Parts: sequence; structure tokens; C-alpha cells
Amino acid sequence: MVPTEPKIQLIISPLLDGATDYAASSAVNHEERRTISIGVGQLPLVTIGSLWLNRRCLIETAGKDKIFHNLTISPDTVRLVKSDAKVDGHPLILKRFHQIGAGLAANCLAIKWRDDPYGIIVPVAEIIRFYYATSTDLAKVIFAGDFRHDLGSIVNPAECGFNEQEKRCLLKLRKEFADADAWIIGRILNNQEAFAGATLVHDSMIKEAVQNKPRLYPKAAFPFIGSTNLRVRVKPIRTPDDSGWRYIVFALEHCTGPFPFNAITCDRDNSNLRPEKGEDLPDDQKKPAFPAKPASGKNITDGELQSDNEPSNNVQSAVITLPEDRFGALSSMELEKPEKEMCHYISADTVRPLALPTDVLGTGDGTYSDNGVTPTEVETERVRQAPLPVSFENFEAMIRHLNELPGYQARIRPIKDSIAHIPLTKPRWTRQWSYLDSERKLRRAVAIADVTHKLQTYSLIEFQWRDGEAFKLALISLPSGVRLSDELINKLLYILAKKNGRWENAKPLPADTRLATLKHTWPCVEAYAEAVTSKIKNGNNI
Repeated sequence: MVPTEPKIQLIISPLLDGATDYAASSAVNHEERRTISIGVGQLPLVTIGSLWLNRRCLIETAGKDKIFHNLTISPDTVRLVKSDAKVDGHPLILKRFHQIGAGLAANCLAIKWRDDPYGIIVPVAEIIRFYYATSTDLAKVIFAGDFRHDLGSIVNPAECGFNEQEKRCLLKLRKEFADADAWIIGRILNNQEAFAGATLVHDSMIKEAVQNKPRLYPKAAFPFIGSTNLRVRVKPIRTPDDSGWRYIVFALEHCTGPFPFNAITCDRDNSNLRPEKGEDLPDDQKKPAFPAKPASGKNITDGELQSDNEPSNNVQSAVITLPEDRFGALSSMELEKPEKEMCHYISADTVRPLALPTDVLGTGDGTYSDNGVTPTEVETERVRQAPLPVSFENFEAMIRHLNELPGYQARIRPIKDSIAHIPLTKPRWTRQWSYLDSERKLRRAVAIADVTHKLQTYSLIEFQWRDGEAFKLALISLPSGVRLSDELINKLLYILAKKNGRWENAKPLPADTRLATLKHTWPCVEAYAEAVTSKIKNGNNI
């Protein structure tokens, strides 16, 4: 047990061999399902319908993508209901479409859709994960009830406020919380629906605990009232009278619902932002700021999260970053930092050593023991997906087509700095192959897509060419079948740059990486996708 971190229970079921529709009741072995427990700090990583292999989350998931346009969220359209409830004498969810399990009924929010009051069914756990528990720190305070009972542990209430004229949220965060948490905290503090939804999680569990119930099922609510476009991953099921469809939501992915502010200014207790030059205090008169959470240098994707032992606070923390574009209302907003007249803090040196050479991670608050468990936190990172260059149009079209083929799931990987361009191999002022145009210092853009087939993940890597050049498309995988990390792809791109774009000259590659290449000789998108699937099926050559 981890005393500093409550646990939540998950129900997992093994997939049957040959299953292709992972959301189907016939795709899993219901007899062998079991319950596992994880710390609440790991909730941001887990969605219903996610697939796991050897304790690693796969890119492939159960369910279908769907967008509900102009969905109204209000007390008149949303109701709390148990997943095993009966409506007009019929089960809300018919067993032949989705098996819940005796005694395992969870709280859900039913949303009216096309005159059906139960048209969309969202498990409360997913409402909590998506809208409130977006990071390890936020998950802990949500389940602990700190927004109602210990607000001072989250923000300095005396220095928070709201500018009505500008509709600006003003926050003074405590040192534990990341900047990305400010959006959620600001919403909860400045909107009564968001505050009610956030505090209901803890309050409802306390009420059930007082009633001595064997299992505690939290309640929650949407953090806004109004219209939204909701992008979700769903399982369609038939209504009891077989007249239409209902949708069980496995995962919320994007919501355009309103936020209570149009701008946000976020400061923190130990801010070391500097004022204009010449107006600052001398460094020897400043207090050391709480050190930022440093990257441990280890590849987090190689670690295994556990919830049985406290992490060691004698070593550096590791951070698992979730890049995502979650809330449409934030698309044009930036997190602003206040200008300083004088800075009273200076960056502190990190006093803890680098993380121990261990693959064991934990999200508890930790103790000062040397047990080899690395303290770990999950944080979100807002990513605005930039459009790929025009030269990648065929690549994007092929990935869309490949994603529609039975047994395949294909997605363009979000653009991040480490994999957006071919790395430079020489000083930036010198001519080199990594530049598409050395005169203008224009680097070659990279497009990466992850393709999953039969629980194995492959990465397709494409990059920009100059006129007259001809290179090959790379299909890369690992023997374990897990998704290649951004760090490994960055290393491969550097090796490629050293070989002037010739994958055939880049072997052997690190980490037992398997490489297959394809020539750009396809007459159409369908032939392009067929060439890729042929390489994947012919696994001996990868």
C-alpha cells in the first residue's frame, strides 16, 4: 500500500485471439477479467477501452471516433444514472451489447441526444479524468476534496481574483502545481458548475463511506452549462426497443464547452521571473526558489508504474508528459505571467541526485527511503497541431485510408520539437543536408505516423525533399512491438541526417530497431497503403 495516495479500481479483460473490433462483447474473455488497483495519480493515463500489452499502453484503442455537434449540457439534458439501471422496465445497457458485471455498476452521466434522454452515456470516471484530474497533482487534490477543504494548498486565495472588465482570471499557484494545471484550477474557482462538479467527487465518496458501502462510486458533473461539440471514442449500442442507437463513451477527446475567462494571468509563490535589467535585487539578497521538476534523463516509456511502494524523495522526479489539445475554448488563449517590479527569488540548484537506475515508478507523495522507486508525475502539455507542409498531402491521405482498413489503426503523431525536423549535424550557420534550404536556414520537416496491426505498432517516417531528390519511406518497429518513443525517433533521425537521408546506409540502428524501406512509386493512395500493409504482413523483412 501507498499511504500517501488513495487507489482506484480498474476492471481489465483479456482480448481473444483474432479479435478485430475490440469494443465488441465477443472480443474479450469475460470469465478471466479481474480487478486491479492503481494510485489516483495515474488516472490521467488511463481511459476506458485502452489496450495494454506487457504493462505498456498501445496506440490502438477500443471504440469508434465520433463527434456530437451542438450538444446541449444543462440540468434539463444531463442526469446521473447507474450503468445497470432499468428505464421503463428495460436495462439501460443491454447485456448482449455490453457486459457490465454483477455488482460493478458505476455512476454515469446520461445526456439527451435526438430525443433520447439516455442517448449518450458517459462514465463518471471519464468525466473526472478529462475535465478535472488532468495531472497527478490535480487528481490527488480532487479526490482529497482540497478545493473545498484545503484551498490554500492549491493556491494563495488572498492573491487570486477575477477582473470582470477583461474577464481575466488571476491565480497565485502553490509550488507543486504545473503551469498547465492553471487552466483547470482557474475554471473550478471561477465557475459554480465547475466548482460543484469538482467538489462532488470527494463529497459523494464521504457520504457513501458514512453509509458503510463496500465500494465507493464517486459522482461528478460537467464543469459548464451550454452548447459544445464533443469529440469522443464510443461504443454504439441499440436501444431496448431496437428503434435507434445509444452511445457508451469510452473516452472524451475534445470539448468546445465554454470557460469562465477569456484571459488568465498565473503567478506562483516562488516565481523567479526577472524584471527589467537594472531594476532587480542583487542575487545575494534573494531567496532560493523551489527547484523546478527536472527531467531525470531516463526514458520514461521504459519504466513501469506501480502502486504498492512509496517512491523515494531522495532522487529526482520523473515527469510523464501528455501532449494534447483538449479544450477548444483555450485555442486562442496563452498563459500570461505578471511583469515583476522586483524579483525576490533566485533559481535553486537541484539538491537531489539523478534518478536511480530503476524502471520502477510511483505517483505517491514519497518518503525519504532508498527503495529504488522513482517519484513520477503525469502532466498535460497543450499542443496546437500545426498543419503538415503541402508536400505531405499524399502521406496524410494514405494514413487516412490506412486507418479505414479492417485491423489497422493509423494516426499522424502530434508534432513536437524533437521530431518535427531533421536534426542538425553541424553548427547551424553551416551548409548541411539537414537544411531544405541552407541559405534561408529552412530545415527539413518530418511527418511520422504510428500504425497498429495485431497489437504491434509500427512508425512510418517521411521527410521533405528538394526538387530532384529521391528518398525512401521508412517503416520502423521494435521487436517487442511497442510504440517507438520520441527520444528514439530523434536518435534515428540524427543517424539519418549523418547519412544524408539514405536509410539503407544507416544500419545497424540502435535498440534492435527493425527497418524496412519503400520507394515512392505508387500511382494512387490505395496502392500506397497496400505497399505499407504488405511490408507489415511480411514481418520477416522488417
